[in-house]
Amino acid sequence: MSKPWILLCPSSRGIGHALTRHLLRTTTLPILATTRTRDPEETKAALLKDLFPNPQPQQSSPPTDSSSSAAKATGPGVAPSSKISDSSSSDTYPYPSPPEHSSSSSSSSSADSSSSSGDSATSSSSSSSSATFSSAAAVSSRLHLLPLDVCHEDSILACAQKASSLFPPETHHLHLAFALPGILHPEKSAAQVDYDLALDTYRVNCLGPLMLMKHFGSFLPRKRTEILLQDNEDKGQLPKHHATWINMSARVGSVSDNKSGGWYSYRSSKAAVNSLTKSFDHQLFSRSGDKAICVGYHPGTVKTDLSKGFWESSVKSGRKFWESPEEAAGNMAGVVAALEESQRGRIWDWKGEEILP
Repeated sequence: MSKPWILLCPSSRGIGHALTRHLLRTTTLPILATTRTRDPEETKAALLKDLFPNPQPQQSSPPTDSSSSAAKATGPGVAPSSKISDSSSSDTYPYPSPPEHSSSSSSSSSADSSSSSGDSATSSSSSSSSATFSSAAAVSSRLHLLPLDVCHEDSILACAQKASSLFPPETHHLHLAFALPGILHPEKSAAQVDYDLALDTYRVNCLGPLMLMKHFGSFLPRKRTEILLQDNEDKGQLPKHHATWINMSARVGSVSDNKSGGWYSYRSSKAAVNSLTKSFDHQLFSRSGDKAICVGYHPGTVKTDLSKGFWESSVKSGRKFWESPEEAAGNMAGVVAALEESQRGRIWDWKGEEILP
């Protein structure tokens, strides 16, 4: 049985950061996450900070302060209406509990010192308590942070080579990959297009995912790979029978849905992502059969730095607007986990509905 792992690029901020934290909470799989500008250890510390807000313990004697019990998850993803907080002062546990798993050999908290098996991080859990990781080190050891700049192929190659040592293809497969790089320079007319800024947009938004597919696509399972996940490896957050490669798309990348024009460089870059998604899925069908699929995903407008200039207009227009990356990440994980193999090669939005090319 091939051992699964997860790739997220990038994960230093925004929805990538929130999605990495979400998958650390809701799965037991090792995760390779990347960062472009920040020190990897600094980014790793930020990803792990207050990852599991602890509920106040129940008291048998009259309590001296207020407490609340852990909230239960109700579905494969966080519902769009759910509120999520990363605040360390939160008394509730608003995420699906991490699955129980048996103890194994100890592991280092350093990503670079982890064993080559890539999944040595497990911990025991008490039968008398809810399923939680027993130590921060157990979670830390399955999170591998590596530098990667999608605008420099040497950087992508170096990261892929490190991934090969962490997760040998003979014994492991990439089960879930999120290619999330994106920048936005909005233009209202062609006269406003700046050549250098447009070129940067295409390098990040188009060539970025393409180079990730080039260097990490070989880690996806082949037709002969046995990839069925065990029930205790996730809480409905992973596709069980096939690996999934997700490219970050956008509704404005749809040519048929373009009703207002503008955003020349960003629109065309996301249209290119949609085309790349279809082409890569054809390649995967030939190479992997029903064991791996590629899709695009439109998260809606998320309150991040990328969309900062459009928060107010999104709310006024009635378009979906996520108040936090954490909400959007939980929803995204749920939509992706629910995709069937028959839905491959297409673009899906935050509601799980198809966006036509």
